[in-house]
Amino acid sequence: MRLAAIYDETGEASVGTAKQDFHGAALAVEALNASGGLLGRRVELVALDNHGTPLGARHAALQAVEAGALAVLGGPWSGMATAMAEVCQQARTPFVASIATHPGVTRIGEWIFRVCYTDDQQGELLARFARFGLSATTAAVLVNVGNAYSQGLAAIFSQAFIAAGGRIVCEQGFKSNDTDYSGELAAVAAAAPDVVFLPSYALESGHIVRQAASMGITAPFLGGDGWGPTMVETGRGAVNGHFYTTHWHPDAPLAAGKDIARAYQEAHGRDPVQPDAILAYDAVMVLADAIRRAGSLDRNAIRTALEKTRDFPGGTGNITFDADRNPMGKEVSILRFENGQTIFFTAFR
Repeated sequence: MRLAAIYDETGEASVGTAKQDFHGAALAVEALNASGGLLGRRVELVALDNHGTPLGARHAALQAVEAGALAVLGGPWSGMATAMAEVCQQARTPFVASIATHPGVTRIGEWIFRVCYTDDQQGELLARFARFGLSATTAAVLVNVGNAYSQGLAAIFSQAFIAAGGRIVCEQGFKSNDTDYSGELAAVAAAAPDVVFLPSYALESGHIVRQAASMGITAPFLGGDGWGPTMVETGRGAVNGHFYTTHWHPDAPLAAGKDIARAYQEAHGRDPVQPDAILAYDAVMVLADAIRRAGSLDRNAIRTALEKTRDFPGGTGNITFDADRNPMGKEVSILRFENGQTIFFTAFR
């Protein structure tokens, strides 16, 4: 039987995580085949590059369907996952997003699932962490006005922070191609917030926090799962003391995740510093569990079994799908940069 994995071997999204998703998916398939495959059949993994764009993702999804893939998994960004999901929904082929957090991804239809938490969840938890974990009463928000991930997460954070008794004292927009953020950061400095929320990706976020430090802004910055260890490359020492959410960390108290990370290290000679590989492993295994329970290679039977997934022991936490095919109550890890390294700080649920 054939499963397709669509990720970013090339393109902006591959920076710092190139092939980790593919490696995690391949590791899961190897484990399945080592234990006899699925329903007595060997599993074949078709790896396709989405080139880091929605158009590339759509083309790869069409290739997967044409190749007869029983199901598709992929990511990493929501724009690419949405393009894949639209193709799979139309083709009535199960799609499991491993790392795509925008709520709209699974709203495309009943054939679309995900194993990671959503922006609704991480945005609310970041607001609660800022308000009660850091005792912040005021916050500034810096949002990429051309990016749906950034805009959606900013809106959720702001709403939840206000609901928790906080105030948004400054909101500034920037664009993906900007290189100078001094105007936006001057407004932040003038507002003197307790925290600054920056829901963006690692490359530009590193530049922004570095420029903020040079302008004397000392408030801690908070980011979502678009941040990561690669921020050190652009942010350098300025990243220290800032926080972000992630789906998994080696020091998170999840035994299954530690086992997968150990297998990854043995296979590739290095640790999976990002959660991408663990989530891709989870996506394959959630599909495998559904196929076993369906007892059939009928796609509709597999989709029905996926909907009934309850307490699946994934490496990033137990997975139970809600009515919208999103995992319920997944734990969110909060990391802190210290001495240029990411340190597990706490976990919120």
